Amino acid sequence: MPKLFRFALRDLRGGLRSFGVFIACIALGVMALAAVAGGSRAMRDGLANQGAVIIGGDLSFSRAQGSPADEHRADLAEKGRLSEIVTLRSMARRADSSQATLAELKSVDGAYPLVGALQTEPQAPLAELLARRQQGFGVAVDPQLGARLKLSLGDTFFIGDARFVVAAWLRREPDALGAFTFAPHVLLSPEALAASGLIKPGSLTRASLRLLLPGADDARVEAVKKEFSARFPDSGYEIRSRADPSPQLSRNIERFAQFITLIGLTALVCGGVGVANAVRALIDRKRNTLAILKALGASGGEAAGFVLIQVLIVAFVAALAGAAAGLALPALLLNVFGDTLPFPIAPALHPFDGLYALGFGLLIALTFAAAPLQEARALPVTQLLRDNAMRTGGSSRRGLALAALGGATLIAFAVLTSGDTKLTLQFGAGVLASFGLLYGVARLVMALARRAPHVGRITLRLAVANLHRPGALTPSFLLSLGLGVTLLTALMGIEHNLRAEIGESLPKDSPNYFFVDVQKAEAEAFEKFLHAEAPDGQIASAPMLRGRITRVKGVPAEQVTPSDKARWALEGDRGITFASTLPQNSRVVAGEFWQADYRGPPLVSMEVEVARGLGLDVGDEIAVSVLGRNVTAKIANLRKVNWRSFGINFVLVFSPHVFEGAPFTALMTLTSPEKPTPAREAALLGAAAKQFPSVVGVSLRETLATLDDILGKLAIATRAAASLAFIVSALVLAGALAAGQRARLYEAVVLKTLGATRAKLLSALTLEFSLLGLVTAVFGLMAGGLAAWLVTTKMLDAPFVLFPMQAALVAGGATLFAIVAGLLGTARALGEKPARWLRQE
Repeated sequence: MPKLFRFALRDLRGGLRSFGVFIACIALGVMALAAVAGGSRAMRDGLANQGAVIIGGDLSFSRAQGSPADEHRADLAEKGRLSEIVTLRSMARRADSSQATLAELKSVDGAYPLVGALQTEPQAPLAELLARRQQGFGVAVDPQLGARLKLSLGDTFFIGDARFVVAAWLRREPDALGAFTFAPHVLLSPEALAASGLIKPGSLTRASLRLLLPGADDARVEAVKKEFSARFPDSGYEIRSRADPSPQLSRNIERFAQFITLIGLTALVCGGVGVANAVRALIDRKRNTLAILKALGASGGEAAGFVLIQVLIVAFVAALAGAAAGLALPALLLNVFGDTLPFPIAPALHPFDGLYALGFGLLIALTFAAAPLQEARALPVTQLLRDNAMRTGGSSRRGLALAALGGATLIAFAVLTSGDTKLTLQFGAGVLASFGLLYGVARLVMALARRAPHVGRITLRLAVANLHRPGALTPSFLLSLGLGVTLLTALMGIEHNLRAEIGESLPKDSPNYFFVDVQKAEAEAFEKFLHAEAPDGQIASAPMLRGRITRVKGVPAEQVTPSDKARWALEGDRGITFASTLPQNSRVVAGEFWQADYRGPPLVSMEVEVARGLGLDVGDEIAVSVLGRNVTAKIANLRKVNWRSFGINFVLVFSPHVFEGAPFTALMTLTSPEKPTPAREAALLGAAAKQFPSVVGVSLRETLATLDDILGKLAIATRAAASLAFIVSALVLAGALAAGQRARLYEAVVLKTLGATRAKLLSALTLEFSLLGLVTAVFGLMAGGLAAWLVTTKMLDAPFVLFPMQAALVAGGATLFAIVAGLLGTARALGEKPARWLRQE
């Protein structure tokens, strides 16, 4: 081994001409994995480091509907600095009511912010900005609100019954990092909120107490949290600490990172085909050296080891360079886009992230180098000295077995380093199945081409012959480009179906408007207003409160381990209602709905998927904190809800007598027979905001447009990752074409000597690459479409919608790419003069 190592190093001094594609494939794939690992860690560290800033203190106690009790304020005030925040949604409108838009109000006291810095333009003390002026109360406003209502600094507008003055633009709120909202923020004082008249019995507000414990460590913070929970066990607060400021955001980061990681692994696996081609080309170039080694007494294993050492050295260097570049990307992202990122990131160099990506790179190199190395090991000296040594031999069983072992090791390594074993195993199975199918399709195409009847047209005959000749590009084309097309098709299909689910396939009877916070005293008047504005419209209404599940079968919600699909139901407050009859767009799948005149103990009807995810069934009990008190109810039935109708429905529906006398508001929807124009929507919402200032109106069209915009932004990252896989595919094809360059040149010379013109050769090559591109595109569309169907129907539980336009673009692009790449890679063969090659013969 030391001698082989010295020989390998000495031989590498001759240059890395055969390793260009090899280095690029490994480096790009490793860079992607290291960047995703480092980026997700930077986001997690950013959340951890900025936890106190995000929640506005060391601890946050929040609940819906109702102010915190005085005893709670007093208990927390004894422990540290306290700040009280109240948030709610309302309609902001111009003074002439010509335009109205949804806004999220945040009432802050003089202690705000306890942690972090508030950035405004112009920058001034918060008390000064929010002070009352002659024209109205001062507010700090998100610039988006100014753009929607066409406001400038000093302009006035209305929220509720009060007039406000734009005193400053909000540039950064410390406690809004990582938060998602549909509406622009407005910062105002408690006095201004009271003057607005929006705080009424049952209003959908959310009050938060933020507590800062100066100098306290994490243990002290956790002790205060436990002490408060023990003293007030049924307070109904959602308690967050600085150590875990946003569990849902953390999980979303993890899931998105896993998804992008799998796409990066796909790119790396695509690059593995390039590795195999590069190793074959290297052995072909070193065949004389290997023959000499064997002739001098080296065994087949030693000859293969000579090449393996070179492969590992180059793979290690390429992977190391890729890992270094990937780890540097999060810091670059922070420097370039730091001020615009919606969440904090804290980039740092973590060796584990680099080693993780490095391990994948080396495993890919070993796995895909196994088969060609075994071929070199088995070839005798006489065959190595032949010009077509690596084009006539086939992969041995031992080589294939070693490649399979490497693939199993690769999947095992992915499972060990992944946070989602099931998803990783599904991905591994999908990649293996894709490779098997692609290789099978390649062999089938070669077999069909070999048995195809001879045709009179010489160019077509040459094209078909090139599909099955020794050293044909068919397997390389399908394995590399096929995976890229499959991935791109799957991502486009999933994105198209998500967009269709969001808005393009809405039922005809979907509501056009939602109106929230309709007070009981105003409900009848507001319904008459809607009838007057839309005489042909249909109005639906339901009582609405906010509640938080606090216990599941007697177990505190914090101690329950729900399924991923039901976890959201335990995080924060949920909308709840009560009804005497079964809500529309739902059906009972277990148990029975109560009678309209039921007056017994509290009962609740629960959505079936959420119930199953929480381990609940008919007869079990849950406790829900509503208006500051806990309500324990028995599950009477489980419902299957058609959420795609966008009609009024709730996860929790209580029997009506449970909330008799409780202050609640109504949720109303308006469905117009014809789709309203944006101008009509603006006019109706503006009129509603003027006559009923406390009612919050939302256009379904605008809401879906916001969701579509968010989806588009998320799709940028997935498209970038898919583009990386396609770039790697191009590199693999370039390597495959380079590896077969000498054979192409020789064939072109022979054909030219026999009278073939450059036009005929060009026509034959174009036909060959067209056939390869077409077969690849068809397979990629079928496999990618199947993957998109599985994700849409099985994982997202949504109906599948075909995407013919996108599929046609992918198919056409793949075929064109195959033709252009193939012709560029073989351009030298078309211009080669026969004389030079004939003299060598």
